[in-house]
Amino acid sequence: MRVAKRPERHLRRKDEKEGSNLLRISICGFRMFLTPRPVWFRPCRVRERRMEFSQTKKVSVVGSGIMGHGIGQTFALGGYEVTLNDIGDDLLEKAVRQIRSNLDTFVEFGITTPERAKEALSRIRINKNLKMAVRESDFVVEALPEVMALKKRIFKELDEYCPPHTMIATNTSGLSLTEMASGIKRQDQTIIAHWWNPPHIIPVVEVVKGRSTSDKTMDLVCQLLVSVGKKPVKILKEVPGFLGNRLQFALYREALHCLKEGVASAEDIDMAVKGTFGFRLPTIGPLETSDLGGLDTFLNIARYLFKEIDRSTRPPEILSEKVEQGKLGIKTGEGFFRYTPEEAENKIKGRDRQFLQRLKCLYFRDSES
Repeated sequence: MRVAKRPERHLRRKDEKEGSNLLRISICGFRMFLTPRPVWFRPCRVRERRMEFSQTKKVSVVGSGIMGHGIGQTFALGGYEVTLNDIGDDLLEKAVRQIRSNLDTFVEFGITTPERAKEALSRIRINKNLKMAVRESDFVVEALPEVMALKKRIFKELDEYCPPHTMIATNTSGLSLTEMASGIKRQDQTIIAHWWNPPHIIPVVEVVKGRSTSDKTMDLVCQLLVSVGKKPVKILKEVPGFLGNRLQFALYREALHCLKEGVASAEDIDMAVKGTFGFRLPTIGPLETSDLGGLDTFLNIARYLFKEIDRSTRPPEILSEKVEQGKLGIKTGEGFFRYTPEEAENKIKGRDRQFLQRLKCLYFRDSES
């Protein structure tokens, strides 16, 4: 092997400009010229896979249903180019109609202006071809049903179709990201971003790292969420149910237990939650509440009450029987309550209007300030 001195600066520039076909290695100020490199050789450029927040321009949402259309609306309103993907044109057209209706309500409540709503709609594209929908995306959100096999298959396809720098998020409410991303290459660029229904209104998004998720991906996704007005909550461990659902289902288990045992009616159980501690929760959380009430008081109550609270590890019959009977809630017209089609529509509209009032009061931040 011959060791040559480093060429003069002007010679190096000429050589680099013309693209020498020699593989070079620099050691201690000397450059060694080895065998000619084949024309197909390209050095691995790690920097090409790194994404910066300022470079994030295009977002794709896979699944345009209850969650997907609201997620897409949020990013479009935040200034991003959005592509919605689903398996049929009818589903995608329905999603766009729902977004248009949501934006009209946002204008009515002063959350946005007619001009911004129109601009947001102009940023939304629809495409039922997954490969075409994500081929230029910087960030992809998967918002499909909670079926692990389905999500694993879609993750593999996204890994194949997306550019190398693209971050992939799942909106799962409790499945393992580590398992979901086990068959793909860019595991460090995957993350859970769990939105809450309705996603275009509820301010918090839970952000959960998998076993291989990089800190860089976590930081970028949190920045992205903040840029569209969301409040990311970082979950420090990948545990089933994350944080919100663990708390929600602890309450749900006890509510079902009280209903089963005849402690109160379904109407009064809901009213007890909405009109007591639930009334406080938008302002102070459970740990703040105990600080304000006195930890000694809460300890005394916990000592006698914890042993009385339901600790079942299986869903109660009162829930499974409803499902077996086809009483699935508002989508079938009956669950714990009954709904006519008109009542169902009004229930959702009324819910969203109250949520928007609360959002504007507690969280709304003027984007022009």
